[in-house]
Amino acid sequence: MDIDYSLALSFSKLAIDVFLKSTVLLVGVWLTVKVLRRHSASVHSLILAVVVVGLVFLPALSTLAPVWRVPLLPDPAAASAPGPSWAVWILLGWLAGAMGCLLWLLSGEIGLRWVLRKVAPLNGEPWQTVLKDVCEEVNVGCKVQLFQCARIDTAVIRGILHPRVILPATVRGWSEQRLRLVLLHELAHIRRRDSLVEILAWITLVLYWFNPLVWLTVRQMRVERERACDNAVLNAGARPSNYATQLMEVAADLGAFRRPLWQTAAISEGSGLKDRLLCILDPKLKRMPMRPWTVGLVCALVAAVLLPLSGFTAWCDRPYCSPKVVAETGPANSAVISEIIDQSETGGQNRITELMEMLDADCYENRLIAVKTLATKTDNPKVIRALRKALQDENAQVRRMAEEFFAGKQVGD
Repeated sequence: MDIDYSLALSFSKLAIDVFLKSTVLLVGVWLTVKVLRRHSASVHSLILAVVVVGLVFLPALSTLAPVWRVPLLPDPAAASAPGPSWAVWILLGWLAGAMGCLLWLLSGEIGLRWVLRKVAPLNGEPWQTVLKDVCEEVNVGCKVQLFQCARIDTAVIRGILHPRVILPATVRGWSEQRLRLVLLHELAHIRRRDSLVEILAWITLVLYWFNPLVWLTVRQMRVERERACDNAVLNAGARPSNYATQLMEVAADLGAFRRPLWQTAAISEGSGLKDRLLCILDPKLKRMPMRPWTVGLVCALVAAVLLPLSGFTAWCDRPYCSPKVVAETGPANSAVISEIIDQSETGGQNRITELMEMLDADCYENRLIAVKTLATKTDNPKVIRALRKALQDENAQVRRMAEEFFAGKQVGD
């Protein structure tokens, strides 16, 4: 398979840059959450969610932001002749990993769609009355529909603009108190727009599948999100002991059905149930809901860190390599020399002179590169005279390239 080396090299440099930036950002976030451990789960989940969403935009910001160099890594483009190398393997490896991760996540979504292919509206009393009361209490801000499905054993949320709460068929045997607690938890997820955040978390996982810290952060975001919704239920007036009992009953009803990685927020998860119960019953934990300005403040602080960080790059400037030195040491890289010439008008004239001197190099490959590169600078009379000299070169390839130039043909590979 023919892969453009310059594309692979540019992508690999960006991937390594983004890996370093995301790691620095996430380490800072974990330290921040650690410092704010006495705050409520709502604050923790908000910080983690904003950072996870921000990572989606980090690659684009890194290509658009002004570059601030922190020279830690040598520029690989200064190496000798390009060809299939580590840069190509990084590109292919990322593509394979991203496709595998995406297929893994989509398989869970497809499986859930298959499970939920037969749902029925849950109308009548007491379900619609309890739903209406809870919507008003939570101030969910949108119309929520209630459905039931015989193929699930736990509550599931679907939809972003038009959310639906899908309950198991056993809901008809639930007490009104249990129904109310379940809906309080699920509507807390809807009010927080957790379904939208989860889709963005999907994108983050696909982009950063190679960074284990991203996976840990997304997992912790989901844990804090469940705790925040539990706190919303308790803040609505539920007694911790009653809610913990109902949660254990719901968990006991779970059979072999396992939710896919697309986190359709549910009241009970098999993993972490013990920790959730301990948090629900801990009277010392803060459960205060977020204030309206908290979201804006967290977004502003994350942006204040993310935007400057996106401009940093760990790659050094490509050091100038004199064609004289290249001529003495071996074959040169024409792309490197061409870029060096174009760096500045003043410096370019001096380097054109050095390239003309390179026409006397012992290595014919360097003379070939000199002719090919100088052929792009035909507005300089000295270059024309130097190329005429190449017509008398002892090497047939050098002479032919110079002849093609003077014959008006394109000098190419």
